[in-house]
Amino acid sequence: MQTLFVRKYINEKFLFYAVLLFNIYLLFTVRYYPSMDGAGHLYNARLIGHLLKGDSATISEFFRLNPVAIPNWFCYFILSVFDQFLPAWIAEKILLLFYLVGITFSFRMLIKQLCPGNLSVSIIIFPFAFNFLFHLGFYNYSLSFIFMFLTLAYWIRHRQQTAFSKYAVMLLLLTLTYFSAILTFAFTGICLGMLQMFYSARDFSGGTALSRVLKQLFREFLIFLITALPGIILSVLFIKATVFSTEESRFSSEELVKWLNDVRCLIVFDYKPEEKWTGQILHILIAMVSIGLFARFYGTKADGKNQRLMAGDIFLVPLILTLILLFSIPNASNAGMMSDRFCLQAYLFFILWACTQPLPYWSGVIFNVLIVVVHIQLLLLQHDGAINGLDKDATTIAEASRYIEKNSVVLPVNMNENWLQSHFANYLGIDKPLVVLENYEATVGWFPVKWTNERMPRAKLGMLDSLPDYRWPSNLRSEQVIQIDYVFIYGNARKVNEPQWSVLKGVLDSDYTMIYTAESFFVSLYRKKVQLMNSPLPVRK
Repeated sequence: MQTLFVRKYINEKFLFYAVLLFNIYLLFTVRYYPSMDGAGHLYNARLIGHLLKGDSATISEFFRLNPVAIPNWFCYFILSVFDQFLPAWIAEKILLLFYLVGITFSFRMLIKQLCPGNLSVSIIIFPFAFNFLFHLGFYNYSLSFIFMFLTLAYWIRHRQQTAFSKYAVMLLLLTLTYFSAILTFAFTGICLGMLQMFYSARDFSGGTALSRVLKQLFREFLIFLITALPGIILSVLFIKATVFSTEESRFSSEELVKWLNDVRCLIVFDYKPEEKWTGQILHILIAMVSIGLFARFYGTKADGKNQRLMAGDIFLVPLILTLILLFSIPNASNAGMMSDRFCLQAYLFFILWACTQPLPYWSGVIFNVLIVVVHIQLLLLQHDGAINGLDKDATTIAEASRYIEKNSVVLPVNMNENWLQSHFANYLGIDKPLVVLENYEATVGWFPVKWTNERMPRAKLGMLDSLPDYRWPSNLRSEQVIQIDYVFIYGNARKVNEPQWSVLKGVLDSDYTMIYTAESFFVSLYRKKVQLMNSPLPVRK
């Protein structure tokens, strides 16, 4: 019997590591792993380093650090540290490697604590690691689930201990959860409370005196409050200091039901081809839950008793709460894309519940095969269909920065029809000090870097303070007037000759000279003529 158990465990562990290595391999087949906000994260991590060191007066004129302890710091901490001595693309690889290994192993650890017999089906986390929000660059939100899983797994394993080290680790994990995502921090607290109530109820049903159960319950809740107190205080200060969107834009109930049915949180680039595979994941989860519930209510254990209630059932509470929020909170409210966040979160609680059902060994083998096949097919579809091309575009933009002098001010003009590349111009500033006048993160209050607004100079393009339908960050009241050093066009640089860009074309013809354009005409770089006269940089076309 022991030999059989070891063989099953080793086979399951081998499959887990094999899938993990395949996922890591795909990460390293591209130089950049592009996402909509990923370039902005790399750029702002670079800005953080310059602001902390104070080594660029130009950057300090335009940017400052957010004085509020916002809950979006963790990924910037990793990127900023490694960016000090490594190229940005390597720092990004380290961050993504930490995320992929972290979310898969932390989920596995939690399943091991909740239902060790189902460790094999923890492989279901892999497709959810590469979710829609991850590909949009919501790295902090994605990272937050690592700390949620770790916090729950650690508490379950050490819940009967009273050592100071337990409380110190809980304090650290909960604080890291806050510095990743405030929403996940709140739901981690809910899960901890539900788990404690479950174990207290189990102790009471096992014969423990009610007074002792209540005393233990009160004690643990007090510990939760104390260890979560830094995160709670910071959450209150952050919410009080930040102006969120109050827009009421929302999806219809029919659309949200379709999202759940299609597993929308895993569809990234092309809805119909990807939905064929994501829909199969829902079928697998339904089958897992159906077999598990049948085994619980109609199967029997060796002692003749079946399992009516298990620790994993507590995740039904945050699951139901998340679904309520999905259908009631407008998508555009707060930090935006709330429906996408709730859809992903609902599925993460769903897979936690599904993986804690008492599944027969044979069903676990079948589910493992199905999950791996669907995950690899979906991953390859996304990788070959979009990521390779996005990487080439990102590399083209990053290479164009070689022709831009340090501490310059660059105006990016997006002539791209691909909405995923709306912030790709930030790749220009990931390896040198540059002011790129497109920085979405600096315009809102929940990222580490902000525009200086009142302190920044008035940045003019020739005689213009703006273009038709395009206004860049600039302090129009400032007496300090500067000229934008470079204009960077990306997407389809030849569109500059179209009528809607006639004003820009006029300024470029009179005040700027094109010094670089890619062979594909994906990018073109223009430099102010006065600067060009004394420049040692080569002129390339």
